[in-house]
Amino acid sequence: MRYLSQGYLLMFNEEVFKKILNFIYKYEFIFGFIGFFLTLLFYKIFTGPISLLSAIPGFINWFCIFLMGDWVSRKLQEGSILPRKKTQLVNFRELVIASLIMNFISDSTGSWLLKLWYFPLFQNPLIYLMIIAPMGYILFGFILYVFYRLFKHHWDYKVKKGRMKKKHKKIFHFLIHLQLVAGIFGIFHSVRYYLSFISTNNIIWYAFDQNITATVRIEFFILLWLSLFWIFEYLSFLLKKETLTRDLIRGNFIPLISIIVSSIVCIILVEFANAPFQIWIFTNWPFQEISLFKIPVVAYLLWPTQYLLLLSIIRLIDKNNSENVW
Repeated sequence: MRYLSQGYLLMFNEEVFKKILNFIYKYEFIFGFIGFFLTLLFYKIFTGPISLLSAIPGFINWFCIFLMGDWVSRKLQEGSILPRKKTQLVNFRELVIASLIMNFISDSTGSWLLKLWYFPLFQNPLIYLMIIAPMGYILFGFILYVFYRLFKHHWDYKVKKGRMKKKHKKIFHFLIHLQLVAGIFGIFHSVRYYLSFISTNNIIWYAFDQNITATVRIEFFILLWLSLFWIFEYLSFLLKKETLTRDLIRGNFIPLISIIVSSIVCIILVEFANAPFQIWIFTNWPFQEISLFKIPVVAYLLWPTQYLLLLSIIRLIDKNNSENVW
């Protein structure tokens, strides 16, 4: 009897979940558009440190950006990321995991250890680590992916399918093994710099509102991210999965173009929206004085590198090769 009641409860929960998703799906753009501007209005009025309650409008804001992107994707007949079918749940779960991993790497290597950006309104490390950061990581990953997927799928038809030529195979095998060596070398040298920087500048990694003035050698930050990407590419090669390296050698630049275009869209919707409120602030960047909407020009140039990590992680953990990210 107990198992029977649990079964009914599970069916009820699934039914309720489906109804909620269908309702959101039906009015996706309206929810996204109105919610986006209402939450910005909240932060226009709000002052003071961000608590769990005052972070909720921020979560809603990012979810609304995702909804608008998902709506545009559907209107262009590129499908939806929202899991309306059981077959979509696996891909959705993989996107959640990849978003958590990528944004953890981003925050820890860029903000926590180098203080390239900090959060002046976050004064409770425990709440940030346990709730705010994971939720933010997932939603930000959704935003990145929904716009990339939209553009990439829309332009995919322009790419001729086919295998690599023999000369391309030789170049590919050389480069993919070179990436492994370069990746290991790059991580080793980057970690050495990070340890030195932390010691020299008395970095407290969990003081997310810590603002320091230091000269950051940005090349080591770039090297670390590229090294991780190269290793992810090599692991995908070992698992016989598609890689960005292979596509570029074949002359398929659609993934790279999609990364750049979707980065521009996300910068406008995320970074420009943050500029008046400064929930996160960029510091210690080279040429910091050259900025637009309080964002250093070098940060703009490096923004697309987030996609290299996110997409390569999705490629790695996608067991069924169902998400054609490259």
